[in-house]
Amino acid sequence: MSQVPAYKRVLLKVSGEALMGGREYGLDNATCRRIAVDVKGVIALGVQVCMVIGGGNIFRGISGAASGMDRAQADSMGMLATVMNALAMQSALEQQDISTRVQSAIPMSSVCEPFIRRRAERHMEKGRVVIFAAGTGNPFFTTDTAAALRAAEMGCDALLKGTQVDGVYAADPRTHPDAERYVTLTYLDMLSRDLAVMDAAAISLARENHLPIIVFNIHEPGAFTAVMKGEGKFTTVIEQPNERATGAAVPRSSFAIRRGNSAMAGDVKALKQDLTRRMDGAIETVKKEFQGLRTGRASPALLEPVRVEAYGGNSPLNQLANISVGGPGMLSVQVFDRSLTKAVEIAIRDSGLGLNPQAEGQTIRVPLPPLTQERRNDLVKTAHKYAESCRVSVRAVRRDGMEQIKAMTADKKAPISEDEGKQAQAEVQKLTDQYIKQIESLLAEKEKDIRSV
Repeated sequence: MSQVPAYKRVLLKVSGEALMGGREYGLDNATCRRIAVDVKGVIALGVQVCMVIGGGNIFRGISGAASGMDRAQADSMGMLATVMNALAMQSALEQQDISTRVQSAIPMSSVCEPFIRRRAERHMEKGRVVIFAAGTGNPFFTTDTAAALRAAEMGCDALLKGTQVDGVYAADPRTHPDAERYVTLTYLDMLSRDLAVMDAAAISLARENHLPIIVFNIHEPGAFTAVMKGEGKFTTVIEQPNERATGAAVPRSSFAIRRGNSAMAGDVKALKQDLTRRMDGAIETVKKEFQGLRTGRASPALLEPVRVEAYGGNSPLNQLANISVGGPGMLSVQVFDRSLTKAVEIAIRDSGLGLNPQAEGQTIRVPLPPLTQERRNDLVKTAHKYAESCRVSVRAVRRDGMEQIKAMTADKKAPISEDEGKQAQAEVQKLTDQYIKQIESLLAEKEKDIRSV
């Protein structure tokens, strides 16, 4: 096999459970060292590496929620567990003389850097391993989704998922020794067959960004390096299956073969799930934008839409500063990097929110003026603009879905019937109408909120 690596920049996702080694809880230092040695081997090939590490060896948010905890609180605890693991992995990597940085989606500047995409890219270009901690910084999202998100943001060539086994199997090979191991799968295979390797949101995000997912055994020494050389055993998840020279025939899943209309029906179901996820994303975006349209009430959400020119890019304010309520009618913005204080002040003043920030060192005070009738009218216009942008996004998702259904209908190998295609299109249109109606409802509620005295 060639020593030239298959990819130039990759993200390695390691579960918290993988760090336990043979223990029942916590960290196994020997396991951390072995993974660090594997990462060093990949870096030696000239590959840029970043990492996302789970926290299941310490605390799992979904488990806490199952035992009666508030899900958002439990997920926050789980995100903090990932920070602990990231710091442990940083220590293991630095013992191998590897330069690293930990960036957290939850700001904690005394422990690590806040996540800033441009800064992370610069670190990687300088040969540093960047470990992304605290997931996405939001509850209800797994570290698998965080891994897919960060891999897409960093422009990675592939997302590698280190698991307990050497690929994706039709069943758990530890309890079913004769289970079929797939060498190549499609994203739709993973979604439609509910192959529990990564959650559906992560797979859909990887699919949308044409990001290959490679599943391999993290416990096998040197496996990470072998995968980068195209050697060893692993499963590749891509848009379309292809033959790979692995010394054996490529086992194909029934969905990759697309045996008849039942398989295509599965594809339609997976397509609807993907469209629903993307429309949900548009709704969440407009909700966040609406939160920032009430300037008479002190809430950190008010400044969420603000973006700042920093580190050669355009970054959200909440990635560059801590925003808190500084008293009645006052917000306090604590900027992490002193050199960005002026840029943050300008961004808030020019945000269109009618605010007049006042800098005091690295702290920026933002008094909230009372709402005049003229200001209320301006906010209503902005709300309509946000709503229209959301409608455009939803209709774009609808258009994409319709085009994919047409492609399924025209598929010469295993087409769906014309009637099935029309039914699928009608369902997509119905889904679109539901989301457009939801946008109108949110807009009406926000307009009422803005105009209320």
